[in-house]
Amino acid sequence: MSSYRLRHDRKYKKRRSLVITVIVLSVLAISMAVYLFLNRDSATGSANPSDGAQTASTQSSTTPSDSSTAVATDTDQPADSTEVAVSTPNTDLNGVETKDHGYLPKVGTAAKSGKMEELQKLISDNTKNLPGDYGVTYIDLATGEMVNVNDKIEYIAASTSKLPVNVLLYKNIEEGKVKLEDKLVYKQEDMEPGTGIIQSSAFGTEYTVRETSKLAIRKSDNCGVNMLIRLVDIVNVRKYMADLGGQVIYGKTHRSCPYDMALIAQDLYKLYLNNEEVYGELINNMENTDWHDRIDAKLPKEVKVAHKIGNQTRTRNDVGIVFATHPYILSVMTDNVELDPATKSIADLSKKIYDFEEAYAVQTAK
Repeated sequence: MSSYRLRHDRKYKKRRSLVITVIVLSVLAISMAVYLFLNRDSATGSANPSDGAQTASTQSSTTPSDSSTAVATDTDQPADSTEVAVSTPNTDLNGVETKDHGYLPKVGTAAKSGKMEELQKLISDNTKNLPGDYGVTYIDLATGEMVNVNDKIEYIAASTSKLPVNVLLYKNIEEGKVKLEDKLVYKQEDMEPGTGIIQSSAFGTEYTVRETSKLAIRKSDNCGVNMLIRLVDIVNVRKYMADLGGQVIYGKTHRSCPYDMALIAQDLYKLYLNNEEVYGELINNMENTDWHDRIDAKLPKEVKVAHKIGNQTRTRNDVGIVFATHPYILSVMTDNVELDPATKSIADLSKKIYDFEEAYAVQTAK
């Protein structure tokens, strides 16, 4: 074979190899293009944020955000949110968790004890032979049961009358009609000797509503309560008592009865459960008075008693809320009594009532 042909053969071989290589690469490229085209949906599905896989991922990642938004909205509108309603205070139909007294039952939510006839006999037996006149009202706030012993006849109210004045005052505070930091001026018409410290102040001295109420309860300040009466109006105090169902409306004779005072104390308890922030201050003042010789005198120290005493010639009174296992109201008023013996008799009776209540309250709790 000639050298020319050999050279050309080698040249043609190289060309054929190059052509074949190009053809093979072209076929591969076309095949890959066809493969990618045929599988574009699945390939695109993993990359296209508007399609299924990414949409599912978006839903799972945005759901918590949407829920947070819903909760935030429901916080503004708690009536539309079951979750928020559960976490909102005072949703328990049977009671309320308080800061100062723990869990307290709403009035009448516990099963009846069926023990009130026994308790009435206990109270009657311990008061009927005492010198003077005794009237007693007892209300088990958990069960709503009540005991009445000579409690709807007239007694000298004395300083127990400061209780309805102050409860009405705090109702006005809750309603925004009065502010605790409003100023009251001690005037000559407010002057009344007896208990209290405002009487030592010069006429024209200013006291805040908070200070005046505190003195009227803790010190049983006569001048202070007269200042509060000017603020709330005695006509409104009488109407408040009448609206609750009072039987001896506090009038010009300054008389009331254990039943009426018990209704006031019960109303305060209900108000406290509904709005501890407002009424907690009044409850605290009643727990820290200068007098601890009657309802709370012989009770265990850990048992809190929010009460208001009343002293007058031949009169010893006390009305309060006893925060026992079953919180209860005890209202005791007397007339024609010897002061020291009557004070002791109220303390003795209170302890017997407390022991009786604890016995049946613990049994029903089991």
